[in-house]
Amino acid sequence: MMNTNELEKKLEDFGLNRKQAKVYLTLLNRDLLTPVELARESKLNRTTIYRVLEELNNIGLVEEILDQHRFKARAVSPERLDILIAKEESKLEEKRKKLPKLVSELSVLNHQPSGSTQVKYFRGKNGLQQMLWNTLKTQSELVGYGYADWNDGVGKEFAEKLRKEVVKRKIKSREIQNNNQFLKMSEWTKVEDYNRFYECRFILKSVVDINHDTYIYDGVFAFYHLFEGDLFGVEIHNKEIAKTQRQIFEVLWKQSKKML
Repeated sequence: MMNTNELEKKLEDFGLNRKQAKVYLTLLNRDLLTPVELARESKLNRTTIYRVLEELNNIGLVEEILDQHRFKARAVSPERLDILIAKEESKLEEKRKKLPKLVSELSVLNHQPSGSTQVKYFRGKNGLQQMLWNTLKTQSELVGYGYADWNDGVGKEFAEKLRKEVVKRKIKSREIQNNNQFLKMSEWTKVEDYNRFYECRFILKSVVDINHDTYIYDGVFAFYHLFEGDLFGVEIHNKEIAKTQRQIFEVLWKQSKKML
């Protein structure tokens, strides 16, 4: 059985602060308590207790009960904790709506000439995740070369989340690999309809030896190094380089064969 400190930390992961988590757990253990009793049990002062009870009441995790002419507090069932996720999702959706305007406003402050070449370096698993997420901004078809297993490289949970966004945003992608023993799509993704947006072909190593993952989109040429212990990637933002790389891809695509 988990101790109180571990449970408090888990509640904090779901959006409660330390004092809110402490008060909620105290009420779960003791049922109905007056603010004075709760202050004594939780070792928080009464002023803090009143404030935290109001916060938890607003969240929907605490109820106030009139018992024998005294107000007492009671924790709602833990099954109601999904309200925390709903609130976080609501906040996230609100941020998504505000993001385009913020990006537009911040772009005014960006003094780098839009036509200049930018080279961006990313390191570690989080860096590669950010690079992949950047591809979702593409206004064109995504093309490139596949080498590593993204489920292992950046984590299956993230990879599946990315694929869901690809389907949601209807982003078409084509990929060339050396491996002709390609697993059935159902073996590496459970995302419905992903096959409508992803196409893969096989090319012999004697033609081109693919040892990195690469994506080309809009004016970006990006490659990813996913070998264990040395995870990094580079984005080159240059329209001419991206155009040349896409032309090379199209030549190789015509020489490639459909997966068995």
